[in-house]
This record gives sequence, structure tokens and C-alpha cells, in this order.
Amino acid sequence: MLRQDVVKPGDITSVPTHPADDDVEGLDAEIAIAQNEELLLEQVDAALERVEAGTFGVCQQCGREIDAERLQAVPYASHCIACARDQREQIEKPVRGEPRRFQ
Repeated sequence: MLRQDVVKPGDITSVPTHPADDDVEGLDAEIAIAQNEELLLEQVDAALERVEAGTFGVCQQCGREIDAERLQAVPYASHCIACARDQREQIEKPVRGEPRRFQ
């Protein structure tokens, strides 16, 4: 049972696993990549619609022009840097409940 004692680099346990477990881990990565590609395609399609509508390069939130450098880096960008940061902060901000009231 030497095979059960061998641990792959990066593994933190010597508990034997079934070979199918490795396949599932690879499948999860492939699903994540496919989801990312789908999201990018949606963003590119939306950018093409903005080109057709004449609103490409205009921030969808504040209406200001998106910097050319940003569009060169992220051609499908729909928000200026400031609005994109605001959105990210809103997503990352912890949700807090009502403040405690002491009686």
C-alpha cells in the first residue's frame, strides 16, 4: 500500500483519494474558465451594442467620457475608473445590520 502513503506536492493530507477526485478538480477549473469566457463575451457584445448606439466610451453610470487609456486596456469597459471603483467598493463592502440599541 505504498501508493496510499504518497502525497502529491501541495497536498496537506496523506488520506488516499479516488482518481476521480482529481478529475472533478480539473472539471471545476474548466467550468470557471468557461464562465469567465461567457462573461467576457457578454461584455464584448454589450460594447458592440454601445458602438452601434453611439454611446461607446461613455460611462454607463455617470455619463462622462471613459479615458482612452482605460478603453485601450479594457476595450469593453462600460464605466469610468471612478464609477468602476465605486461599484467594486459597494460589492466588497461588508453588509451590516441595524446598529445595536442599548436600553
